[in-house]
Amino acid sequence: MTILARDTATHRTGRLLRRHPALAPAAIGGFAFLLSVAFSWVPSVWFDEAATVSATQRGWPELWRMLTHVDAVHGLYYVLMHLWFDLVGYSPVTLRLPSALAVGAAAALVVVLVRRFASTRVAVISGAVFALLPRITWAGTEGRSYAATAALAVALTLVFVSAWRRGSAPIAARIAWWAAYGLLAVLASTTFLYLVFVVAAHGFTAVWTRLAAGRPAQRSLIGWAVSAGASALVVAPLASAASRQSAQVDWIAPIDAGTFHAVFVTQWFLGSPLLAVLGWALILVSCFSLWRHRRGGGIGAESARPGPTAASVFLPWLIVPTVGLLLASVTVSPLYSPRYLTFSAPAAAVLISIAISTLRRRRLVAAVLVLSAALAAPQYLHQRTPEAKQNSSWSEVAGFIASQRSPDADVPQAVIYGPVRQHKAATTRVIAYSYPEAFSGLIDVKLKTPAAESGQLWETRYPLDQVTDRFTGVNTVWLVTSDKQDWRPSVTAKLADLGYSLADEHAFTGVNVLRFER
Repeated sequence: MTILARDTATHRTGRLLRRHPALAPAAIGGFAFLLSVAFSWVPSVWFDEAATVSATQRGWPELWRMLTHVDAVHGLYYVLMHLWFDLVGYSPVTLRLPSALAVGAAAALVVVLVRRFASTRVAVISGAVFALLPRITWAGTEGRSYAATAALAVALTLVFVSAWRRGSAPIAARIAWWAAYGLLAVLASTTFLYLVFVVAAHGFTAVWTRLAAGRPAQRSLIGWAVSAGASALVVAPLASAASRQSAQVDWIAPIDAGTFHAVFVTQWFLGSPLLAVLGWALILVSCFSLWRHRRGGGIGAESARPGPTAASVFLPWLIVPTVGLLLASVTVSPLYSPRYLTFSAPAAAVLISIAISTLRRRRLVAAVLVLSAALAAPQYLHQRTPEAKQNSSWSEVAGFIASQRSPDADVPQAVIYGPVRQHKAATTRVIAYSYPEAFSGLIDVKLKTPAAESGQLWETRYPLDQVTDRFTGVNTVWLVTSDKQDWRPSVTAKLADLGYSLADEHAFTGVNVLRFER
């Protein structure tokens, strides 16, 4: 292609994007969705996703009762997923599909947001980089709220910027926009409480902009303060409930030497240290570029528009939530987990993209994007392997039991659920919650109170010695147990007293499955 032909094609593309402004967000959103949803059904369900299944596969009164005891921080997400499963039914595919859709929505909104500060070119690069980040390709396959938090954070920032730029509009319009911001802040925070840190980041942006712009920014600063304060009052009861339930995150390690790796690699570049080096180098270049052009130019025509600059929006969004959560972990109790900061990934993607956009040659831009994709590819492929999630082999266990158990529903078979690795509060019944068809009809001989009736995520259980009468008429017993807290010797001995002998045994990653007959 000649230079003239390239220029003509570029001109046509630019004219098409100007004529159809929704085209770029739709294209990037579709790309992000397809990238996330591809082979998302391959990895086995794991413990965190089983919590979503357990919470949502119960009646509404039982769900409300559970939220008063545990997981209030995820309350609205559970409500939305309950409605979703009521509509489409549960399966590992439907469990993860909303997250892939949320990634697509987030990527599209990133394009819309960045166009408030820069050209469509920068916006498209930002959406593409966001979609490629390993933390995002992971979140798109996760039956939890993390992908939704990213979409909500972008939407909240978009409304914040829009409201701010209406500082000179009639008072009714200003009130409407800041009311919308407050309502969205409540929605975001009740979906995942840690999104209050995004509102806090907007506070830093508000003060930054007021100091830079002077009195013309005063109205918008007051608008943010009133909206944020009102939303804080609404969310306060949820925050109080979550603090009373803090025992549920006692698995989080305190801040230590490993936190550095968690923040700079795992948080957004999950499992991709070379990509993290490239990403942080580009973020530093972006910071320098924003500082150098802080009085004009830089990335598009942002200096001609009232309101926050790109630097004042994206830098606090990148830094404040992480620093805030780390400080809370040091001063209150351990609360920091890298995946909790998924909602700051859009800011990282935008800052990376600003640096890429400073490259004048399109071939260099394309080369950096291709290099980024290549560095992210190994982690992307790993995320779509059967045991990608905490080495979970649950789908293999469920498939094995489904293929080996008697197909005759009139022949009673029992199951004993033992410990599950790394999660002392639950048992391997989490596998049955995740793959119910494989275990349908099996008698859970140790079951005391079903999870839906317990007011907790998980069921309560009797000691095996107290339920020997439940083996009457049962000739086949399955034992599903962890390979760490190994119940095999003790259960084998107790079942031998009841006339059972070991007929078969199979080892899966983290789980042993035994079949006893009499």
